[in-house]
Amino acid sequence: MVRLWYMKLHKRTIRLSEREVTKLQNITTKGAHKARVSIRARILLLSHRGVSKNEIAHRLDIDRSTVQAVRKRFHEGTLDRALHDAPRSGQPPKITEKVEAHLVALACSSPPDGYDSWTLEMLQEKLIHGKHVQDISTIAIWQHLDKRGIKPWRGKNVVRAEAR
Repeated sequence: MVRLWYMKLHKRTIRLSEREVTKLQNITTKGAHKARVSIRARILLLSHRGVSKNEIAHRLDIDRSTVQAVRKRFHEGTLDRALHDAPRSGQPPKITEKVEAHLVALACSSPPDGYDSWTLEMLQEKLIHGKHVQDISTIAIWQHLDKRGIKPWRGKNVVRAEAR
């Protein structure tokens, strides 16, 4: 009983339609595809031809578990599921639009007394102590300012509202 389950799990036969074979051949020979997509296409094509898991791993210089995982994903889903990774949820952004607007306004304002310009650390401290975010890295702050072309540490690049 256990052996039958083991054989079903590890001996995955891949049957592809002519359309799927053509699509996979195009992926492996034409266009600019990610390396992992191309390797997965090759795995499916070789599996379709009846090549063993060990032989595929040897030919493509990959681990046998990769071959097994691609075959499993093909059987559990569609061809696209076998070729492409599922979207990852990732960590939710720490800076919302409202917080980003506050960050930009802060970075474009005059720096605290005794300083010529804002530093990333000062902006970080101001955001955290102002309870706008719980925690944020200076890199995240830099990325949000950089995508807008704002460099508060360079005084000449910041437009400040003049006091009237």
